[in-house]
Amino acid sequence: MMKKLACIMALLSLAVPTLSAQPEIQSQWNGARVAFLGDSITDPNQIGIWNNTYWNLMRDILGIEPYVYGISGHRMDHLIGQGERLEAEHGQEVDAIMVFLGTNDYNHATPIGDWYTYNVREANSDGVIRELRHRDFAYNDTTFAGRTNKALRWLKTHYPDKQVILLTPIHRGLANFAKNNVQPPEDFANRGGLFIDEYVEAVKQAANIWAVPVIDLNSICGLMPTFGEHVHYFRNAETDHLHPNTSGQIRMAYSLAYQMLGYPARFPKYIALSFDDGPDKEITPKMLDLLESNGIKASFFVEGQNIDRKGGAILRRMARMGCDVENHTYSHPHLPALDKEKIAEEVSRTDDLIEKYTGARPEYLRPPYTDLDKNVADAIGGKVFIAGMGCADWDPATTTEYMVRTVLECVEDGDIILFHDKRQEVLDAVEALIPALKARGYVFVTVPELFKLRGLVPAEHTPKMYHNAFWP
Repeated sequence: MMKKLACIMALLSLAVPTLSAQPEIQSQWNGARVAFLGDSITDPNQIGIWNNTYWNLMRDILGIEPYVYGISGHRMDHLIGQGERLEAEHGQEVDAIMVFLGTNDYNHATPIGDWYTYNVREANSDGVIRELRHRDFAYNDTTFAGRTNKALRWLKTHYPDKQVILLTPIHRGLANFAKNNVQPPEDFANRGGLFIDEYVEAVKQAANIWAVPVIDLNSICGLMPTFGEHVHYFRNAETDHLHPNTSGQIRMAYSLAYQMLGYPARFPKYIALSFDDGPDKEITPKMLDLLESNGIKASFFVEGQNIDRKGGAILRRMARMGCDVENHTYSHPHLPALDKEKIAEEVSRTDDLIEKYTGARPEYLRPPYTDLDKNVADAIGGKVFIAGMGCADWDPATTTEYMVRTVLECVEDGDIILFHDKRQEVLDAVEALIPALKARGYVFVTVPELFKLRGLVPAEHTPKMYHNAFWP
């Protein structure tokens, strides 16, 4: 009796979600926020005394944070609804999405269907207009291919920069849930004459068609419910060889975890914070404190007239932190209104001061008011002109909340974000934006690093200004 009680307590301990201080496997997935979309095997209501779940166990194995939206009975045509719930609750603050669907499409005898429809269209081929065979994705709710196309189009357009991974359905055994709910094992074809293998292959095809990884859980988890020796991996030896119990879920969790080590947990996006009109004796040191405490570097476009002894000390600190110090002219004039000699003086005088305190001569210039024409470009040799995405932070009427909202609504990969480090409201906005942008997967770099990441040598001595380093 005591032995039986000990076994029951051990099973209960397996069913209770736990978080280790450190994940069992140290990897790129530690801390990743992973959404799980699926059917009954991914339904959080399935956790019970006798049944933990694979995604719950993966918290301890990989250290992921799971967001779970699976619902019993759902098919591929339900995926968009699950995705909409994910988007409503977490927005873009998710790193990867795993899709584990297809077995209910098989059980409901959904036809596989075609991935494309075909026609003939005109196209320019080597300078000649020709009629060529053409294909379009088939989007419909009546076939497995059409449903999958719709679902993956939704994921690809709503989460274009996230890792999406498909899982194949696992092998199916007998399920006898009620008089009118008996599902034969996979040895039998469905009412449409198709075997489960065809749905497994269709998921693999979808991965290639939609450029997403696929983990063939059907193969690698090793579960064969049609064999009596594997029944102990499933929930009920008499009635349910369809849903893995805790032992089966453990096999699934470890199989998935080691496959996931071969895939990126997230795809970083890069942005550069930049600040104009400094150094400000009060706000700039606080901004540097904020950046340093978050391990972030930024680019500072400074005015020469602000570089006295105290301003020079601030520039030295920027350089020590790895920040980038660039030119914003000496007195912040409208450059097109000046003659070439005065333009050159505004720039060279500031270059000299920056070099004096940092040891490096600026390569980038942000023209005041982003005023630039060919005359200005001709007067300044060897400079790259930088603009950026602004949020009217220079206006005393602009609130911190407006700045944060504007940046989060407009920011894109490769953006140069333009601030002015002269107001407390700007400091507050940057403090709020840093965790919000990190949560969306953005990595902060300096302006020169942004161009280096792209592999772009920006154009010098031309009236072109860059708002984003990754696209023109």
